[in-house]
Amino acid sequence: MARILLWCGVVAGPLFVAVFLVNDRIRPDYDPLRDFVSEAAIGPGGWLQIASFLITGALMVAFSVAVRQVVSRWTGWLLALFGVSLMLAGAFVSDPAPTTVRTGHGIVHNLVSAVVFLVSLPAAAFVAARWRPTRGWSWYCRAVGVAVPGLFVLAGGIEAATGVFQRLAIAVGCSWIAVLGLRALRS
Repeated sequence: MARILLWCGVVAGPLFVAVFLVNDRIRPDYDPLRDFVSEAAIGPGGWLQIASFLITGALMVAFSVAVRQVVSRWTGWLLALFGVSLMLAGAFVSDPAPTTVRTGHGIVHNLVSAVVFLVSLPAAAFVAARWRPTRGWSWYCRAVGVAVPGLFVLAGGIEAATGVFQRLAIAVGCSWIAVLGLRALRS
């Protein structure tokens, strides 16, 4: 059973990235250089991004169960928090950016997004650096732990390239999760 749950993590990140790349191409008036991934959940066709948040989050929660058993208890709990936060980000649709009007949905979405990028994913990477450490693995985990929140902060600060930096943060984090899953499958 643990092997199946580990595959959930291997698949989750690439699935999430694939969906936002599809959205980048099919959403009219949507600019992936400027717009947040979450903004694809707004309006007609938004169901695709909402479903991606919910499915990816559920896969991550399943993955976290096996990670608690195979990698470490804390890495698993932090990835569970990551998965639940993704599901909440799907349930609470983002406000369009930039906006001066904030809705309850948008506020919750922004709060759980901060948990994803600034807390759960970076902390999971730092904790996992101690699991079966090699110089390369420890360095990689720490680099991800620094890069994800750093790119997220840049996404909020460089308006012309918001989408680029957020997508980089997502790609770096999701790639690390897939690598963690593959590494755990080999153990």
